[in-house]
Amino acid sequence: MNIYEKALSLLKIRPHHSAELTKKLLLRRFKKSEVEAVIGKLTQQKLLDNDQYAQTYLDNLIKYKTLGFYGLKAKLMQRGVAGQEAENLLKANFPPEKEREVALRLVERSGKMGKLKLAQKLARKGFRSEIIRSSFG
Repeated sequence: MNIYEKALSLLKIRPHHSAELTKKLLLRRFKKSEVEAVIGKLTQQKLLDNDQYAQTYLDNLIKYKTLGFYGLKAKLMQRGVAGQEAENLLKANFPPEKEREVALRLVERSGKMGKLKLAQKLARKGFRSEIIRSSFG
């Protein structure tokens, strides 16, 4: 299987960010120059769209996961979205009010958990400290 076919087969499984796809192809011992050429070709053919991928992935995370701002940012960065790009995307799509709603849902579902344990849970899930403080009002 050549590099282009391998890239297409990975994209058929699920969408990828170009950084994530690059990493996977390099792990399969393809040459860096070949990988860069294929990434360019796929982008030109609109089979690889980093902005669209990041937006869709973030929308799904917000819809299905109970994560805070920093938790979402970490997930985006794990998939190859650059830190500043992830932060800008979150600022545009995940305002503090929305983050607070998610935190309150998590607080309600956590039942009789003590405040300290609950605050620690929210911190582990990447909620900003001001959101954590305001969730116990």
